[in-house]
Amino acid sequence: MSGPIKQINNVYGYCRVSTVEQAQNGISLQTQQDLISSFIKEKYSREVDEWFIDDGVSGTVPILERNRCRDMTDVIDRHDVIVATRIDRLSRSAADMLKTIPFLEETGITLYLCEQFGDMPVVYPKTKDCGGLRSKFDMNEMVNKIMLLVLSAVAEIEHGSTVDKFKEGKIAWAERGYAIGGSVPFGYEGVEEKVKTGNRLKRRMKLVEVPEEQAVLKTIRACRKRGLGIKRIAKQVSSTHAGFEGFHYAKVRKILERKFQGLT
Repeated sequence: MSGPIKQINNVYGYCRVSTVEQAQNGISLQTQQDLISSFIKEKYSREVDEWFIDDGVSGTVPILERNRCRDMTDVIDRHDVIVATRIDRLSRSAADMLKTIPFLEETGITLYLCEQFGDMPVVYPKTKDCGGLRSKFDMNEMVNKIMLLVLSAVAEIEHGSTVDKFKEGKIAWAERGYAIGGSVPFGYEGVEEKVKTGNRLKRRMKLVEVPEEQAVLKTIRACRKRGLGIKRIAKQVSSTHAGFEGFHYAKVRKILERKFQGLT
């Protein structure tokens, strides 16, 4: 079977997530990076040379129109390897993949989708020798292309269904700053508004930031980033924010662990 050449220069990891996908399926950037890192360590015994991450970008946006994906295509060269987790992280458009695959082949790139196909490359460098046994290997390349295009088409259909499902759903409201149920989270106050949905007016709770509580949130996040435990964070809040003396550590834990508005 045809496959990538053994010489390897740079190994790049590519990740992408959109807000709706992450909220619906938990496809976090960290999960993707962990999967890619483990794959590269096992296969090449090395670290990722550079990460290219498109955060909050829909898979329907053409590959060359995404900031970090475009940065990646600007630096890739022959004998480089790109690893993503799944085909829909690269693109949800079959037409876009149809344009991208030949570009990767001609550039001399080997592409792995580690979560879907393990260490079987789905794109590998095109060679000039197409005679003899190479003509049989080309059939494998054709099968790979067909497989990728089918998967891209499926991802495109699934994305359309997701958009329809969430267009007027909770996630869409959350992204617009409205509460989607439960108590108003710390750092905000609820202000009721009448919002037009279709031909009807509905009452929605708009989340408005409370400056004093937002300042507390900022302190909590900064302390956590420094590695402080929840009890020390609570003491820090109590000593530095007037009106929040005796801030309980259980509240700190709740704030750090909450899944805000269904979004991670």
